[in-house]
Amino acid sequence: MKFTCDKDIFLEAVLTTSKAASAKSTIPALEGILMELENGSLSMTGYNLEIGIKTVITVENGEDGGIVINAKRLCEIVRKMPSGSLQIIIEDNNSATIKGGRSKMSIMCMSADEYPQVPQANTENGFLMPQKTLKSMILQTKYACAVTDTKPVFTGCLFEVLDNVLSVVGMDGLRIAVRREPLTYENTKFIVPSKSLDELSRLLSDEDDENITVSIEKNQISFVFGNYTMISRLINGDFLDFHKYIKTENTNYVEVNCSDMIDTLERGMLVISDKVKLPLRCEFTADTLTLSCTTALGSYNDQINVKYDGEPFTIGLNTKFLLDAVKASECSDVKFVMTGKSIEPVLIVPKEGEEFTFLIMPMRLK
Repeated sequence: MKFTCDKDIFLEAVLTTSKAASAKSTIPALEGILMELENGSLSMTGYNLEIGIKTVITVENGEDGGIVINAKRLCEIVRKMPSGSLQIIIEDNNSATIKGGRSKMSIMCMSADEYPQVPQANTENGFLMPQKTLKSMILQTKYACAVTDTKPVFTGCLFEVLDNVLSVVGMDGLRIAVRREPLTYENTKFIVPSKSLDELSRLLSDEDDENITVSIEKNQISFVFGNYTMISRLINGDFLDFHKYIKTENTNYVEVNCSDMIDTLERGMLVISDKVKLPLRCEFTADTLTLSCTTALGSYNDQINVKYDGEPFTIGLNTKFLLDAVKASECSDVKFVMTGKSIEPVLIVPKEGEEFTFLIMPMRLK
């Protein structure tokens, strides 16, 4: 097996697929990238039994074959090679020689036969949507997923298609993030690990005219787009019924400018430690929101203008949760939806429309 290709194109493919390779595994081949060349098309696959990423690039002067090369070592070698064209030659003893300019390096590899079978994507049972839309839905919800695996279902995002509306939901027990888009597809729901969505969001395009095919199988989901195919296991379990928590009847509305809110919350975070979960005091009065907190690091007091004509109201909230939600809104203005009771959650919704709903549970004020 041998081929020639541009260093930058090859390096990008190596870096992308290596994200799915195992850092350390009892199966050494999983620490590598599977490379298979056929008729001038080089497919490169990284797989760790949970996530798989495959990409295909065009190469020149190729001789068909397959090999597995350690992902970390390959990344380091290719990155250090001079710019321009690279030639990769696989010898019969499973050693790879990489030539670039006047540089040449050789490393030992593994036979392609040692690589575990990678699940294949089935694009027949799936739906099509813009990459940009899916990327936005992921970024607006995965921040709310749980970090610990005390409840495994909360470490991923729920994808639910109900009555031709796709909802993507992230929650950790103290906050909920919901993003909705119309989608013509049969009713279904599944949970995708947030780690898989992290990698997917990095690969998705921001262009309006590029689509992605999402296919669901029993315990697996696949994403096919451009030159990439990504597969991921699904999380088994019952997700919390989020619908009953995000109702907005009989409530007060506060219009808030997101830029002003982000600026003041980032100032507050300078004296608020994540280690000590002290609440941020939020006092709503006529057209004014006063934010304050006193910690071992110092004190913070700030005000911003809002649109509010209800009764004065005070509630305690987690500063980081509030900042995450406002940043994720991707809006210039949002509405806070409150019942007027300090023990009830706060909802954050668009000023117009209903594309997203973010819920934050209150904290007890001393």
